[in-house]
Amino acid sequence: MTQQAVEQINTSENGVYIVQDGIITPLKPKPFGQDTIVWHNGQVLDVERAERIRIKKTK
Repeated sequence: MTQQAVEQINTSENGVYIVQDGIITPLKPKPFGQDTIVWHNGQVLDVERAERIRIKKTK
């Protein structure tokens, strides 16, 4: 039987956590944008972060 560790995360903060091979990687939110998770053989290979810049209309 494999022994498992238990770690706590702060549920009052917004974000995403990736757990892979027992290691936690937090992804902090951005004001605008998109995160894409790239999978390879059932594991996270990369996280692509795209930023969106909102253009405000001027009068």
